Amino acid sequence: MMKQKSWVFIITHGHAGEALVKSAEMIAGKMKYVEVFSLEPGMSPEDIMGQIKEKLDEVRLPVLVLTDLYGGTPFNAAMALSRTYNIQLVCGINLSMLIEGDLLRETLSGRELAVAVQKIGSQACCVAELPNKM
Repeated sequence: MMKQKSWVFIITHGHAGEALVKSAEMIAGKMKYVEVFSLEPGMSPEDIMGQIKEKLDEVRLPVLVLTDLYGGTPFNAAMALSRTYNIQLVCGINLSMLIEGDLLRETLSGRELAVAVQKIGSQACCVAELPNKM
């Protein structure tokens, strides 16, 4: 029997997380065990934390949390919940992190998965070497 993959929670301002998942699925196919949380205008930190906590209580498994901005409300909510739940947190989500992270969940989990996903995200951010102009 194969062990279930770690869950991935994506927590972003607005609907950025939803758009990333749709784009990732267009490239790599349907993703399982992925949950998206969107901080909408007018929502309090307690509102988003309540939504995340509810799903954490339901899944009861290790969760890789990917957020958009270090120090933003999604990041701070995940940090607060990490005191109680089995969470690994990586911020600065991009499409490469999501796609490769989904594949890596087959063999990695916990801190090892978080470090690998962060490395992929860093490698995906680069200044392109452009051809010389004539």
